Amino acid sequence: MILSYAIWIPIVFGIIILFYGSEKPSAGVRWLALTGSILGFIATLPLIIQFDIANPGMQFVEKISWIPRYDINYYLGIDGISVWFIVLTAFINIFVVIAAWEVIETKVSQYMASFMILSGLMIGVFAALDALLFYVFFEATLIPMYIIIGVWGGHNRIYAAFKFFLYTLLGSLLTLVAMLYLYNVTNT
Repeated sequence: MILSYAIWIPIVFGIIILFYGSEKPSAGVRWLALTGSILGFIATLPLIIQFDIANPGMQFVEKISWIPRYDINYYLGIDGISVWFIVLTAFINIFVVIAAWEVIETKVSQYMASFMILSGLMIGVFAALDALLFYVFFEATLIPMYIIIGVWGGHNRIYAAFKFFLYTLLGSLLTLVAMLYLYNVTNT
């Protein structure tokens, strides 16, 4: 359950910020984002504290049947490399929120929500052990990234967001075709 908490705490806070922040002053949104970031980071600390470096296998494994007909599972776990990516993602998210405190002046709730949701989805990418779950998390990260680039990017942000969308769409479709091919060949 630790990995699920690490994934879903930032996502839930991001959704709350979206609903709460549209009508409230941005100071409350900033504090809510900082609280969510800190709680998300705290949720990852047991991963380091309880991680067994002598065990070469996957640890903190969570497996719940998601789509049984195709043997697709909500299957999470970490190894010695992904544990650091997860903790660093949660840690850096705190600094993203703090750095945006003074810099972002417009649409603060959407910005904070985008980064909170992005943080949770990235942790999901690093923890996913099922190929389709990895694909879903990875593709879902593109949505907040597209919004961040398109709304708060530099001078050519619309062009950059459109180009980002086209390149990732092409890569995503090729990845999906490859995954479907592997599924048909191996039946797993």
